[in-house]
Amino acid sequence: MAGPTPIPNARKFKKGQSGNPAGPPPRLLSTITAELKAKGYERATANQVADAFETLMNVPEDELVKMVKDTKSPMSLRIVGKAMVTAKGWEVLQAMLDRAHGKSRQGVDLRATIETMTVDLNKAL
Repeated sequence: MAGPTPIPNARKFKKGQSGNPAGPPPRLLSTITAELKAKGYERATANQVADAFETLMNVPEDELVKMVKDTKSPMSLRIVGKAMVTAKGWEVLQAMLDRAHGKSRQGVDLRATIETMTVDLNKAL
């Protein structure tokens, strides 16, 4: 059985030698960002994310399902919308509220903890 047919006028490389030593140009985030901006996509700011999440909370389920199925919708909308209509919808809504408004402050009473520790230490002595 004969080997592969050689290609006429093809360069032959030595063993271990690459035909493209520099490799492909790197795909830097700045390059990708510039390409997306040239296509008309823009950066999503924190306010835009909060506005989108707050608005999504008022969208009826049938409309949300349509938005999720539309492949032209932003991927973030499709992911969040899909999660909203699943059994974990409440967890998604809580995460959206936390993102849009921030988590509520949870205070800790350190004095009570210190007094408890003091009492426990005195009992131990």
